[in-house]
Amino acid sequence: MIKVNKRFKFLRWVFLCGCILWAAHPAWTQSQPGQPKLGARPLKFVRNNIDYQVVSFEDLYFNYLPPVDVEHPDGNITKGTKTPMTIPKQIQALNGKRVAIKGFVIPLANSEGQTIKEFLFADELVSCLFCAMLGYDQWMVGDTLDPKGFNIKDDEFEEPITIYGTLEVGPKFEDGEFTGLYRIKAEGYEVEKKKFLGIF
Repeated sequence: MIKVNKRFKFLRWVFLCGCILWAAHPAWTQSQPGQPKLGARPLKFVRNNIDYQVVSFEDLYFNYLPPVDVEHPDGNITKGTKTPMTIPKQIQALNGKRVAIKGFVIPLANSEGQTIKEFLFADELVSCLFCAMLGYDQWMVGDTLDPKGFNIKDDEFEEPITIYGTLEVGPKFEDGEFTGLYRIKAEGYEVEKKKFLGIF
């Protein structure tokens, strides 16, 4: 009787372990922290019969540091790396590709009224990229393909906006100054629809 009980307990323990491993199986296929998460199932965003690959700022994040020192408006300086950082292949492969990405539009000073021609596009709703301590791979510089720009309403700047267009990947310099890692030539935008009572 004692042997039967021991055998039953052992089989029950094996069964429980099996259930736990089976339930945890999806976690085995998840990307490791800090690694680009592109290459999962392909997502498409279709507008005007054009397929745009859906990416996120999380996909583009790899803790990038510029190759030169960068002085911020508040006087702080981000020290550059001695050697340029290697951009992950999954991210570099997006260079020149049509993508759709969700974020927040920050108009630049030279934009006229509500007509936005040049803008910053960020992972978070902030008034100052450097004050908010966003990484260089958590924002991008955008300009509109249409010379008339985008007519974005004031209250829409507080909502997530999907920008779609051609992405450019790689550090860019103007007069020796580092100006960013990502740029997008925006073909269009869509503001996320507000839910009624936060539900519908």
